[in-house]
Amino acid sequence: MHLKLSNSVAKKIATLLYDISGLPVTIWDTKDRILAKTETCSTLSQNNLRCKSHTLDSEKEQINSSNSRTIERIILRIEETVIGKIAVEGPSQIANVVARLAAEFIMILVQERDSNMSADVNDVNKIRNQLPIWAKIFEGSGEAISITDRENRFVAVNQAFSNITGYAAEEIIGKQPSILKSGRHDSIFYQNMWASINQTSCWQGEIWEKRKDGAIYLKWLRIDLIKDSKGNLINYLATFTDISEKKAAEERIHYLDRHDTLTGLPNRKMLEKQLLTDIEHAKHSNKRVGVISMDLDRFKNINDSLGHQIGDEFLKQIALRLQTFSKKTSITVRFGGDAFIIILPIISRKEEIVALIREIVRVIEKPLIHGDLELMMTASIGISIFPDDGDTPEVLIRNADTAMHKVKDNGRNGYEFFEANMNEYASERLMLENNLRRALDREEFVLFYQPQFDSKTEKVIGVEALIRWRLSNGEIVSPAEFIPILEETGLIIPVGEWILLEACRQHGRWIEMGLPPIPMSVNISAIQFHDSDFLNMLGDVIRKSGIEPKYLDLEVTESVVMRQLEVVIKQLESIKAMGISLSLDDFGTGFSSLSYLRYFPLDRLKIDQSFVRGLAVASVNKAIIESVVALGKSLKIKTIAEGVETKEELDFLRKLQCDEIQGYYFSRPLPSEEFVKWFKTR
Repeated sequence: MHLKLSNSVAKKIATLLYDISGLPVTIWDTKDRILAKTETCSTLSQNNLRCKSHTLDSEKEQINSSNSRTIERIILRIEETVIGKIAVEGPSQIANVVARLAAEFIMILVQERDSNMSADVNDVNKIRNQLPIWAKIFEGSGEAISITDRENRFVAVNQAFSNITGYAAEEIIGKQPSILKSGRHDSIFYQNMWASINQTSCWQGEIWEKRKDGAIYLKWLRIDLIKDSKGNLINYLATFTDISEKKAAEERIHYLDRHDTLTGLPNRKMLEKQLLTDIEHAKHSNKRVGVISMDLDRFKNINDSLGHQIGDEFLKQIALRLQTFSKKTSITVRFGGDAFIIILPIISRKEEIVALIREIVRVIEKPLIHGDLELMMTASIGISIFPDDGDTPEVLIRNADTAMHKVKDNGRNGYEFFEANMNEYASERLMLENNLRRALDREEFVLFYQPQFDSKTEKVIGVEALIRWRLSNGEIVSPAEFIPILEETGLIIPVGEWILLEACRQHGRWIEMGLPPIPMSVNISAIQFHDSDFLNMLGDVIRKSGIEPKYLDLEVTESVVMRQLEVVIKQLESIKAMGISLSLDDFGTGFSSLSYLRYFPLDRLKIDQSFVRGLAVASVNKAIIESVVALGKSLKIKTIAEGVETKEELDFLRKLQCDEIQGYYFSRPLPSEEFVKWFKTR
């Protein structure tokens, strides 16, 4: 078929295009002879009409930067036959699109109508309405749009394309999309993509590409085939959006959903999934899986005394240390608070777990450092093993946790393998906790009183109030069993207030019974001391009980006062201002710096009973006690030794001039009635 663009057809087409777009149009034949033009284009000449032999190939010329007008020139070709050229001049935003869409329209008309073609009014109105709309959609779209020819070379791109890729239209026209390849996809990826395009005329999906500046980004791309009425390929239409930020946000959300925000360790959700995988692998390999539950000892005291900011810093240090075992473990999880779960997959013998635990203990016990602060840490560790101790993540984790709590209740700083009888122990502990929550309302708590003596005269100079829990059956529960639970559950706040109020009221009752006003010592936990309402509560206790503040002595431990010095000193000074005396309890067992003691308004240092009881066998204990007594004298602070049980211990303490004594050598802790009888018979 011989196709030719005649003068008459060209004039009708030029007139039609001008009517449609309102833009000046010029049409040439294959020998660059003007066949028709509607208006004179500013700089059109034969010299700048050297178009390449692509189906739709353009060269853009900027002729007026003030109003951004361009000349769009396009070759008109039917299949392999060039039939002429067309140029459209106008605003750059629409001239590009109008020229290309007009060219497509012309070629369809040439193929489907005879040389005496004419367009009726409906054709003109339809296309006149459509072309400007499509032009505005093309340029105004927030999505990047590009059109490539049958040889997959760019013939048009919109502004969004340039914004995303960094390539201006004049830089990209005539080039192939391969210029945007990131290198992240292999040849199979592109083979599959083009197979889909050729089979279904469409492909869409995520693809990594490269900007002009070399930056790699992720986009959502859709490619459609554009065909004429006979089904012949004319163009490829691609639309895409940059989804890098969206993808990053999705990945961040996904990460946060599965990781602890403080330490970066995996969280519980990841734990269950990984443990299930490890269990399945162990089943097929006839191996075992070790589940390690680890809790940092007395970490709550660090948060209470140093603040959560420093506590969080220490947790991050611990997490980093645990990650050093990643080659031996399948996952290390922050289970909550200061609790961690570590999974050891594919083990054959318990000894493998023990070896890892010893390594963990070594790294945990290395000093934690924050500025000038240096802190030693220990951990309680429980272990369960698949399949011996359970075959589901829930059971294995629970049993490891049970074993860990057994270590805590036995004094902390150690490890235990789960045993079946521990479930009974765990049930008893849970029942104990539930009963503790009701003990205060049931008035099951009672106070015992242990006398304190002047070391020289053996005169009673005070008593220490010690809580006991008397069950309904008369059984007495040791404080060592329930005090840690009170602190873990927060019940120490109301129970601690009851202890203070009851001790102060007992002081008044003794006076009414004819006893002299005996100073009353009461232990204060770190949780109580750092409670925001502590001072108000203390004032209420004094008012309700009527005790003279000078007869009340509060005992606080080193772990309470040796952190957050400014806050602690202010709190201690407020207590002293109320007329209450202060003792530093368990002195020598913590991690204090002796140089800080001079800043505290203390009245007494209590030498821990662990040093006193070791006097007979450990010379180092004697040296420690001697140093504490000397320190007290230099600071003009009295010293009191607790846990004195023998004449030998008493004589040694007297020789060192320790001021006060407390212990079974003189008296065990007594109920209030027995104390009155004991006191009156002295």
